[in-house]
Amino acid sequence: MKIVQTKGKISDGVLRLKVDQNFSDGEVDVVIIAKNEPDEFEEMRQLSKKNGYDSKEKKLELIQKVKLEMLAEKGRNK
Repeated sequence: MKIVQTKGKISDGVLRLKVDQNFSDGEVDVVIIAKNEPDEFEEMRQLSKKNGYDSKEKKLELIQKVKLEMLAEKGRNK
């Protein structure tokens, strides 16, 4: 296994990059790290703020609500 770090460009969903080293033709695994894009956690954080869950108390309230719903689904009401 050979690991190479290089940079490429994405345009219209197509990734283009140039690899300076010689590789045999075949399939490779690609890991994309987009530094300027928000990750899933940041998206969830923004969504929770948008929905009014921007304080610790509101988040704990939501967690408690979900717990109660899960208990109700299992037939065990508190």
